[in-house]
Amino acid sequence: MKTLKKTAIVLMACATFLFAGCAALTQIVNLVNCKFNLANITDVTWAGINLSNIRSVSDLSMSHLQKAATAILNKDFAISANVNVNVKNETQNIAKLFAFDYDLLLDSSPIASGQNKNHTYTIHPNSTLKVPVPIKADLISIFKNGQVGDVVNFARNLTDYGNGKESNVKVRLTPYAGTSENSIKLPTITLNKTFQ
Repeated sequence: MKTLKKTAIVLMACATFLFAGCAALTQIVNLVNCKFNLANITDVTWAGINLSNIRSVSDLSMSHLQKAATAILNKDFAISANVNVNVKNETQNIAKLFAFDYDLLLDSSPIASGQNKNHTYTIHPNSTLKVPVPIKADLISIFKNGQVGDVVNFARNLTDYGNGKESNVKVRLTPYAGTSENSIKLPTITLNKTFQ
């Protein structure tokens, strides 16, 4: 079934890029054959505080607590993070990723979605490239009580630190291949990882 799907993608790419040249077509085929996996989540930031290395509220400085208090007062629970995806190219040719759509779910609850068209990623032959998926989400519905500890625990569950409770992170990534002038949307890839 996977082989049939890949063949269909290659045929669509051929039709779309008939005049784009052999190099563009090769890059599309190579991207289809790349392996994607969820590496980690870094730079979890809220109210100007990088929470990635914060394990408890006691790790926050006075300056951090002031920023957190202001954010809570303003009901600002906009969180940003980088979801890092490893893209492994086992072919002998370059693969290029021109853009991607994404959805991020935490324990089956959707928390962010968007698109990245700002950067072209080149995955060299027989190498792995870490591609950051920059997410932004307003999580006011999750932090109904507006406690600093809730935000810190969320960040801990989202990263590798954890607090003994498993967090299941799912990323749905839809890559685009081709050229900046002509691109083709590839099938969505679902990546799962459990952090504890």
